[in-house]
Amino acid sequence: MRKLFQGKNLVIIIAVLAAIIVSVLFIKVPMPTISLPAEKIPGWYLFGMPVTNTFLATILADLTVLFLAFLAVRKVQEVPSGMQNLMEWVFETFEGMLTDIAGKEKARRWFPMFMTILLFLLFANWWELVPGFDSIGVFEPLEVAYVNSDGTIRNGWEKGTFLGLPSIVKKPVVLTEEQQARAREDAEAYEKKGKEYHGPKDPELASGGYILIPFFRAAATDLNLTIGLALISVILTQIIGMQFLGAKYWRRFFNPVITGSKPIDIFVGLLELVSEFAKIISFSFRLFGNIFAGQVLLFVMAFLLALLLPLPFFGLEMFVGFMQAFVFAILTFIFFEAATHSHAGDEHH
Repeated sequence: MRKLFQGKNLVIIIAVLAAIIVSVLFIKVPMPTISLPAEKIPGWYLFGMPVTNTFLATILADLTVLFLAFLAVRKVQEVPSGMQNLMEWVFETFEGMLTDIAGKEKARRWFPMFMTILLFLLFANWWELVPGFDSIGVFEPLEVAYVNSDGTIRNGWEKGTFLGLPSIVKKPVVLTEEQQARAREDAEAYEKKGKEYHGPKDPELASGGYILIPFFRAAATDLNLTIGLALISVILTQIIGMQFLGAKYWRRFFNPVITGSKPIDIFVGLLELVSEFAKIISFSFRLFGNIFAGQVLLFVMAFLLALLLPLPFFGLEMFVGFMQAFVFAILTFIFFEAATHSHAGDEHH
């Protein structure tokens, strides 16, 4: 016990305590906005559609994968080194694992899809840990209500709590007819000037303060992305099943031969059909829930203690980011492999 408070150990303990004191007294981290849907970046449109921060993060993850691929193949050598050596090691490791699961032919056939999903989700999840992500963006007025140019009124931002901590949340807002009329006049005035309308400027309609809309936010915290990937996985599973088994593939859902008892087999077939749709839900919400929860966890830890406390959670999120990418990719591969086996009674079960 005495050695704990001597030499280098004592210096480390004093440094940690000093960092905690400085963090509590002088470094005040505001609680970021906890928003379930992706935020639209004001004034940014692509082909007439608003651009969200998760969309920009998705493009960033794509560019990262392409950039690493370029670095790996720009100077291909017979004796690999550097990035080529690293990528070859990664590819050979996963290819060997997939070969053990489905055999060499199937592994090589579906390996590109597996690695595409794995690398894309891996960097999409890890970009969340880079300083500036979720913290650099544009400020917008904190509003009680937001009136669109067509006169419709949607929910606005309001000061509140999240998990018992002070935050900014979206809540339903009821305006009087007089307030709605003034807000519509405000929107029409902006429209006549040719400017984009970003909510009411009337003091009675605004609660004061500002909200930060970050340019980037973890791509997998947008259900549009996770559901899209889940749909790709499930639809490709059906296509692969048709390629290997033809029309006989559909017997697994409507006329399987598993137990030999017709009523039980029909019931099992219906369960198989329901499970195909359930894959979309489980795939999308597992990935979304884990990454979104990790993002909130990092917010809260930095809010409680800006220095030192968030560090172990960054390490945890690195592991979670890899595991979620790997689980999504490997389950997709396993579904592909399972779709190549018939339930028509001509195989041994």
